[in-house]
Amino acid sequence: MVIAAAEKSTAAPGSVLDSIWEIVRQRGLKSGDQLPSIRELAERLGVKQTAVRDALLKAEAMGLVNVLPRAGAFLRGSVPAPATNGASLDESLAGALHDALLGGEQNLLHMLDARRLIEIELAGRAADRRRLEDLLPVRRALEAMLQLPADAARAEHVTHDVRFHIEIARLSGNLVLFVVQRTLLELLRPHLNEVPRGLQRRTQTGRSHVAIYEALVAGDAEKARREMREHLSLAYDVLLRDLQQVPALEY
Repeated sequence: MVIAAAEKSTAAPGSVLDSIWEIVRQRGLKSGDQLPSIRELAERLGVKQTAVRDALLKAEAMGLVNVLPRAGAFLRGSVPAPATNGASLDESLAGALHDALLGGEQNLLHMLDARRLIEIELAGRAADRRRLEDLLPVRRALEAMLQLPADAARAEHVTHDVRFHIEIARLSGNLVLFVVQRTLLELLRPHLNEVPRGLQRRTQTGRSHVAIYEALVAGDAEKARREMREHLSLAYDVLLRDLQQVPALEY
């Protein structure tokens, strides 16, 4: 399926993603296989590269691909079956929420606060419901994050960080809360990429991630909520401190 050139600037991530899955099916790609490059997909579908990039980030947020900076996108798990009765609840809710938040006047503090409230509860539910074997995707994301070299690009750290939180939310068993959290992370990703992250700050957040994982392993819901609350408060408090700084005058 080729999207007309006239739709290049308006193609929705969902429709582009559906077309990408069709290419994946045609090529018989399996879990672990690399998808065609963004440039190749954009040319094949007749859309802008930014539309393909947005679609792949959405697929990553859904846990369907891994997007690795400078390496490309890799298929994770099986390819979604073609829709037969319209969009799924997951896709419909995510699309509606994404459009509503993106179309209105975004308040970063409100989105961070909403994320914090939702993820604290999701962490507790994940600790209550998890089986140890279910924690493998969470552990892999944590390991990838902790093993990044000191000079790794900020975007690489954010990619694994987002994946860590999405995998925890997935374990909660609540599809609606999971989709809301995933959509918020998708919208917050550009802001997360811009947050300065020195070695001391990275060490601090690393320890916080480990504490969350330990609570999940122990199945301790209250500890999981507490650790998640402290972890997400770090980003919120850093942003508040930045807002309190008086801009320097330039002459």
